[in-house]
Amino acid sequence: MQISVMIFTTNYLLSEGTATTGRFELQGINQVSIENILKDEKFDSKFNKLDIFGYDGNFFIIINVASSFAMILGVVTLLKIETKKKIQTEKMAIVGEMASRIGHDIRNPLSVIQMSIENLKRTYEINEQQQKQFDKIQRAIFRISHQMDDVMDFVKTPTISKKQCSLISMLEESIKRIKIPENIKIIFPKNDTEILCDEEKITIVFVNMMLNAIQSLDSGGTITISAKSNKKEVMIKIEDNGIGIKPEILKRVFEPLVTTKQSGTGLGLSSCKSIIDSHGGFIEASNKFEKGAIFCIHLPNRGKGIV
Repeated sequence: MQISVMIFTTNYLLSEGTATTGRFELQGINQVSIENILKDEKFDSKFNKLDIFGYDGNFFIIINVASSFAMILGVVTLLKIETKKKIQTEKMAIVGEMASRIGHDIRNPLSVIQMSIENLKRTYEINEQQQKQFDKIQRAIFRISHQMDDVMDFVKTPTISKKQCSLISMLEESIKRIKIPENIKIIFPKNDTEILCDEEKITIVFVNMMLNAIQSLDSGGTITISAKSNKKEVMIKIEDNGIGIKPEILKRVFEPLVTTKQSGTGLGLSSCKSIIDSHGGFIEASNKFEKGAIFCIHLPNRGKGIV
């Protein structure tokens, strides 16, 4: 990995004096030498070249610098930052492998529970009260599976399979997977829209959007979904009249582990962004002037648009 670096424009010494010769031991890099810059005596302005080589022969920086100790510290700081990024990437690969194994171990018993429910329904006559209990179990199964999907979408790029999909159908499916409180009203678009997308992944996005909106409507309210289409894109707007998003959270709302809810993984909205990005679109959030929040999903329009 070769790093291209722009040196700061500082052209004066922030600190003059004795600098200590030494080698910097950085985690992830085997012995970065800066002996040709740092001397036992006062900084020697004759040295205007900084050579830093990494452990594999590919991670290196060769930079001409002015006689500024501050610049050298800046380069070393930059190297530390890049090293931390590399370590973080390696850690995420490990987390991804662990999440995949744990997900497999969890999904297997969930499948057994799901099949057992279906067998009970076919074998016995189920009354209304029992059906409600089965529905609760199925929603709980989905909730666990859904949170596992959030984690997997966080640690790896989602794999998508596109086909022509009905917006209304995906919204209806997302509603089936959620317990909608009686004091919350959901308004669908007046007209359907066909979108070229991964049906399951976009349905998951809508589930996350709905759950996020419901969380903000503690005292009840309305979630309104609308859609517009032109030659370039389909825009789906999901808005509520809840408490809105705190300003300090709004600017970071799609970052991992940043949450607007009291519970959950904190990966739902981050997962939404990852899925929409993988479709070549983008998602944005804002607060309504009067009350509530708005999420706008923009997807490339390669479908038939409004139908």
